[in-house]
Amino acid sequence: MEFEDAVRSRRSIKTYDPDATVDDATLKRLFELVTQSPSSFNLQHWRFVVIRDAETRKELMAASWGQPHVGAAPAVVVVAGKLAAHEDAARANGHAPQEVLDSLVPIIERSYAGNEQFQRDEAIRSGSLASMTLMHAARTLGLSTCPMIGFQPAEVARIAGLDEGHVPVMLITLGKQGDGPVLPTSRFPLEEVVRLERLDGPGLS
Repeated sequence: MEFEDAVRSRRSIKTYDPDATVDDATLKRLFELVTQSPSSFNLQHWRFVVIRDAETRKELMAASWGQPHVGAAPAVVVVAGKLAAHEDAARANGHAPQEVLDSLVPIIERSYAGNEQFQRDEAIRSGSLASMTLMHAARTLGLSTCPMIGFQPAEVARIAGLDEGHVPVMLITLGKQGDGPVLPTSRFPLEEVVRLERLDGPGLS
C-alpha cells in the first residue's frame, strides 16, 4: 500500500479478526520501520512491550476501563517512554565523530539532567512520534490499530513490567480488522487549522 493511501485510509479500529495472529516476523518488519522515527538528539526514548498472551490482555482490558478491543486484538503494544534517555546519549549517537560527541553529550546532559518535567515531556513526545509511525507502518502491512489513552497508568505499568524509569505513553491495539462497523470520520478544513505566518494570518486554501 502506498503511504498516502495508508494515511487516508487509517482508522481507529475496534473490531479484530479472532482467527488472525501477529507473528514475530511481522513484528520485526513493523518495528524496523517504527524505530526509524525521529527523536530529540536521537535519544530514541521509546520502548515497546508487545502483549499477545490472552490472559495478560484481559488484565490490560480491565486496566483500560473494560474496553473490549484490548482483549479482542491479537496484540496490544504498550508504548513507553524512557525518562533517563539522556544517559544513552553517547551510545545513541555513536555514529558521530568523537569531536562531535565531545561537544554534543555535555549539551544533552545539561538539557535533561535534573529536569524531571522535561525528561517526561520528551519521553512522551518521542513515544508519540513513534506511535504514529507504528500506526501508519501497520496500515501499509495490512494491519489495523487503535491508539488509546483511556487506561490506568499505574496498572498498565505493573502489567507490562515497567519500572519507575519508564512512563506509559499509550496503548495501541494491533491486528487484522474484523467484521464490524467502521465509523465515518471528519476533519476540520485546512483553512481553519493551517495558518500562514501567524495564528491570526490567512488560512491555507
